[in-house]
Amino acid sequence: MIYMVEMALIDLARRAEWDDWYLAHMKKLITIPGIQATQRFEALAPHPSPFVALHQVTGPEVFTSDAYIAKAGPGGTGEWRDRMNNWHRNVLSGVDLTPDVPMEGALVVIEEGASTPIPVQWTEAIGLDRSVQRRGLAVIGQRADAEMLIGLPGVRVCKPLTPRLVAG
Repeated sequence: MIYMVEMALIDLARRAEWDDWYLAHMKKLITIPGIQATQRFEALAPHPSPFVALHQVTGPEVFTSDAYIAKAGPGGTGEWRDRMNNWHRNVLSGVDLTPDVPMEGALVVIEEGASTPIPVQWTEAIGLDRSVQRRGLAVIGQRADAEMLIGLPGVRVCKPLTPRLVAG
Protein backbone atom coordinates (compact mmCIF):
# COMPACT_ATOMS: atom_id res chain seq x y z
CA MET A 1 0.00 0.00 0.00
CA ILE A 2 1.00 3.58 -0.47
CA TYR A 3 0.73 6.35 2.09
CA MET A 4 0.64 9.58 0.07
CA VAL A 5 1.23 12.90 1.77
CA GLU A 6 0.72 16.17 -0.09
CA MET A 7 1.30 19.69 1.16
CA ALA A 8 2.44 23.23 0.51
CA LEU A 9 5.13 25.06 2.47
CA ILE A 10 3.89 28.46 3.64
CA ASP A 11 7.24 29.96 4.66
CA LEU A 12 9.35 29.53 1.52
CA ALA A 13 12.17 31.60 3.05
CA ARG A 14 12.89 28.53 5.21
CA ARG A 15 12.77 26.05 2.33
CA ALA A 16 16.34 24.74 2.74
CA GLU A 17 15.81 24.18 6.47
CA TRP A 18 12.49 22.42 5.77
CA ASP A 19 14.09 20.18 3.14
CA ASP A 20 16.76 19.15 5.66
CA TRP A 21 14.12 18.47 8.31
CA TYR A 22 12.01 16.46 5.86
CA LEU A 23 14.91 14.22 4.84
CA ALA A 24 15.60 13.49 8.53
CA HIS A 25 11.87 12.83 9.00
CA MET A 26 11.89 10.34 6.11
CA LYS A 27 14.87 8.53 7.64
CA LYS A 28 12.96 8.33 10.93
CA LEU A 29 9.82 7.04 9.19
CA ILE A 30 11.60 4.03 7.69
CA THR A 31 12.64 2.94 11.18
CA ILE A 32 8.97 2.42 12.06
CA PRO A 33 7.79 -1.18 11.64
CA GLY A 34 5.48 -1.36 8.63
CA ILE A 35 6.98 1.61 6.75
CA GLN A 36 9.18 0.05 4.09
CA ALA A 37 10.23 2.84 1.73
CA THR A 38 9.84 6.56 1.12
CA GLN A 39 10.53 9.16 -1.58
CA ARG A 40 9.75 12.87 -1.85
CA PHE A 41 8.77 15.00 -4.87
CA GLU A 42 7.93 18.54 -5.99
CA ALA A 43 5.50 19.58 -8.73
CA LEU A 44 7.07 21.19 -11.81
CA ALA A 45 4.11 23.56 -12.27
CA PRO A 46 2.12 25.56 -9.70
CA HIS A 47 -0.22 23.38 -7.62
CA PRO A 48 -2.07 23.93 -4.32
CA SER A 49 -0.09 21.00 -2.84
CA PRO A 50 3.21 21.04 -4.74
CA PHE A 51 5.09 18.70 -2.40
CA VAL A 52 4.34 14.96 -2.45
CA ALA A 53 5.80 12.13 -0.40
CA LEU A 54 5.10 8.48 -1.17
CA HIS A 55 5.63 6.00 1.64
CA GLN A 56 5.32 2.24 1.16
CA VAL A 57 3.40 0.72 4.08
CA THR A 58 2.28 -2.79 4.98
CA GLY A 59 -1.24 -1.63 5.82
CA PRO A 60 -3.39 0.96 7.58
CA GLU A 61 -2.62 -0.56 10.99
CA VAL A 62 0.78 1.19 10.83
CA PHE A 63 -0.92 4.50 11.66
CA THR A 64 -2.36 3.24 14.95
CA SER A 65 0.87 1.56 16.09
CA ASP A 66 2.69 2.84 19.16
CA ALA A 67 5.86 3.35 17.11
CA TYR A 68 4.10 5.53 14.52
CA ILE A 69 2.27 7.56 17.13
CA ALA A 70 5.51 8.15 19.05
CA LYS A 71 7.70 9.08 16.05
CA ALA A 72 5.48 10.44 13.29
CA GLY A 73 1.97 11.46 12.36
CA PRO A 74 0.65 15.02 12.54
CA GLY A 75 2.21 15.45 15.98
CA GLY A 76 5.60 14.31 14.69
CA THR A 77 6.02 17.28 12.39
CA GLY A 78 6.83 19.69 15.23
CA GLU A 79 7.01 23.36 14.31
CA TRP A 80 6.60 22.54 10.61
CA ARG A 81 2.94 21.54 11.05
CA ASP A 82 1.99 25.22 11.31
CA ARG A 83 4.17 26.08 8.32
CA MET A 84 2.37 23.73 5.92
CA ASN A 85 -1.08 23.96 4.40
CA ASN A 86 -3.14 22.08 1.82
CA TRP A 87 -1.98 19.02 3.73
CA HIS A 88 -3.61 15.74 2.70
CA ARG A 89 -2.80 12.22 3.93
CA ASN A 90 -4.26 9.23 2.07
CA VAL A 91 -3.66 5.51 2.32
CA LEU A 92 -3.99 4.09 -1.19
CA SER A 93 -4.57 0.48 -2.19
CA GLY A 94 -4.15 -1.07 -5.62
CA VAL A 95 -0.39 -0.64 -5.81
CA ASP A 96 1.71 -2.58 -3.32
CA LEU A 97 5.10 -0.92 -3.85
CA THR A 98 5.97 2.73 -4.12
CA PRO A 99 7.60 3.43 -7.44
CA ASP A 100 11.35 4.00 -7.50
CA VAL A 101 11.51 7.22 -9.50
CA PRO A 102 15.03 7.95 -10.77
CA MET A 103 16.41 11.39 -9.90
CA GLU A 104 16.38 12.28 -13.61
CA GLY A 105 12.80 11.01 -13.96
CA ALA A 106 9.33 12.18 -12.99
CA LEU A 107 6.39 11.00 -10.94
CA VAL A 108 3.07 11.73 -12.61
CA VAL A 109 0.04 12.04 -10.31
CA ILE A 110 -3.30 11.79 -12.11
CA GLU A 111 -6.69 12.74 -10.70
CA GLU A 112 -9.70 10.56 -11.42
CA GLY A 113 -11.31 11.58 -14.70
CA ALA A 114 -8.13 13.05 -16.19
CA SER A 115 -6.76 11.51 -19.34
CA THR A 116 -3.13 11.04 -20.25
CA PRO A 117 -1.32 9.39 -23.15
CA ILE A 118 0.71 7.23 -20.74
CA PRO A 119 -0.05 4.00 -18.86
CA VAL A 120 -1.28 4.64 -15.31
CA GLN A 121 -1.55 2.50 -12.18
CA TRP A 122 -4.79 3.40 -10.38
CA THR A 123 -5.14 3.40 -6.63
CA GLU A 124 -8.12 3.78 -4.32
CA ALA A 125 -8.12 5.75 -1.06
CA ILE A 126 -8.91 3.42 1.84
CA GLY A 127 -7.66 5.32 4.87
CA LEU A 128 -6.75 8.53 6.71
CA ASP A 129 -8.11 11.70 5.03
CA ARG A 130 -9.60 10.06 1.93
CA SER A 131 -9.41 13.47 0.26
CA VAL A 132 -9.59 11.67 -3.10
CA GLN A 133 -11.41 8.51 -4.16
CA ARG A 134 -8.91 7.37 -6.76
CA ARG A 135 -5.50 8.54 -7.80
CA GLY A 136 -3.33 7.42 -10.68
CA LEU A 137 0.45 7.14 -10.58
CA ALA A 138 2.97 6.78 -13.37
CA VAL A 139 6.74 6.97 -13.65
CA ILE A 140 8.58 8.56 -16.55
CA GLY A 141 12.27 7.58 -16.72
CA GLN A 142 13.47 10.87 -18.20
CA ARG A 143 11.92 14.13 -16.99
CA ALA A 144 12.12 15.69 -20.45
CA ASP A 145 9.73 12.99 -21.68
CA ALA A 146 7.15 14.14 -19.10
CA GLU A 147 7.15 17.80 -20.14
CA MET A 148 4.30 17.20 -22.63
CA LEU A 149 2.07 16.37 -19.63
CA ILE A 150 2.67 19.62 -17.73
CA GLY A 151 -0.47 21.73 -17.78
CA LEU A 152 -2.89 18.91 -18.64
CA PRO A 153 -6.00 19.18 -16.43
CA GLY A 154 -5.82 16.83 -13.45
CA VAL A 155 -2.19 15.89 -14.11
CA ARG A 156 0.70 16.83 -11.81
CA VAL A 157 4.26 16.16 -12.98
CA CYS A 158 6.73 16.00 -10.09
CA LYS A 159 10.51 15.82 -9.90
CA PRO A 160 12.16 13.72 -7.20
CA LEU A 161 13.69 15.70 -4.34
CA THR A 162 15.27 12.58 -2.83
CA PRO A 163 16.13 9.11 -3.99
CA ARG A 164 13.85 6.31 -2.75
CA LEU A 165 14.91 5.36 0.77
CA VAL A 166 14.32 1.77 1.85
CA ALA A 167 14.03 0.41 5.39
CA GLY A 168 16.87 -1.74 6.70
